[in-house]
Amino acid sequence: MISLNKFLYVDKCLKMPHAKKVGFYLVEEEKIYAAIHESGEIYFNKAQQKLVEANSHNLKNSAFHEVPRAIVVESDFYIGDTLLTGSVLNDGRRVIKDTSLFEALNRSRKGETRRVGFPPIIGSKSLALLVTEKYPHYLESIMPFEVAQFNGNTGKWYDANTIPMICDIYMEAEHEGLITASQEHILAQAKILLRSLARVGITALIDEATNYQEIRGKDELQVLLAKFISEELRPYSKEFDKEYFEQLFRLYKVPYDPTSQKRPRYFAKFTKKYVYDLLPPNVWEKLDSVNPNVYNSDNDRWDRKHRLHQYLTEDNGLKFLRGHLDILIPVMKLSIDMEDFKSKFALVYSEKIKNIERMKDSYQTTIEDLD
Repeated sequence: MISLNKFLYVDKCLKMPHAKKVGFYLVEEEKIYAAIHESGEIYFNKAQQKLVEANSHNLKNSAFHEVPRAIVVESDFYIGDTLLTGSVLNDGRRVIKDTSLFEALNRSRKGETRRVGFPPIIGSKSLALLVTEKYPHYLESIMPFEVAQFNGNTGKWYDANTIPMICDIYMEAEHEGLITASQEHILAQAKILLRSLARVGITALIDEATNYQEIRGKDELQVLLAKFISEELRPYSKEFDKEYFEQLFRLYKVPYDPTSQKRPRYFAKFTKKYVYDLLPPNVWEKLDSVNPNVYNSDNDRWDRKHRLHQYLTEDNGLKFLRGHLDILIPVMKLSIDMEDFKSKFALVYSEKIKNIERMKDSYQTTIEDLD
């Protein structure tokens, strides 16, 4: 329980500068918003003062729910001809406003069907079944969530990578003949969005619109490295699914045998270049050092003892890997062959590659200054 003499009130506590965390205390379904300052002081909204004082005995740590906060002003940007609203959160996620997702897919919210356990954008029973059967790993990523907006209010937002994920779901639905006449216009818009994203990435669009690149900390590299590499080996989990390898065989025009686990050696080079090299600088080098290639005399080849992704952290490393593959695989599917893929990849990830180079330069400058 919090002492009453620690209560401080402001107009918009979620907008408090130097807050260690922001969120709300949930008391009998009532949200009491608060910001916990770096000093330990707790700020509440003046408008909720009576509610705070009446429930002071219930404001326990166990009742506090942290909410991610936007660190830049929400701004409009275009994907093709579609206007959306985006922002960036304190954990680095790029997000789009909930209304923007419907507008991006040319969907009306009027009379929308809600299905328990699914985001509002998945309204039809056939799409819900498709997600359950083929894309269960998408569900957490495509759910809307509450954000403490830059203006001090809260709102529902989606991870920006929801757009290519939803587009992928609609394209798979078309492949399986599940698209109804009323969904044809959404499918057409999904295809337009994917083509537009093949020219420039969603992260780059939001960063440019919000000027986020101007406020990134110079220690971003060191922070990310610590967040991405796990100190302990994680249990094995299947991260590169069948579809990833199916597309690789197709792009390289190599016959695919679904009963065999054998892969050409150059597939590993592809994965390094187009997956692991997109991690923050030095993450690959660290992974390579803790899990190096060793010679196996039994089969006369060099192999790693464990999967590289077993050394990635759950919260950041694996989350990045899964999110990256969710975008990379649609780019692979849209490509005719490897040359076409390289061209599309360069367009989609051009800004991200530039940012990685910038971080490398920043890190090298820091090292030289220390020397």
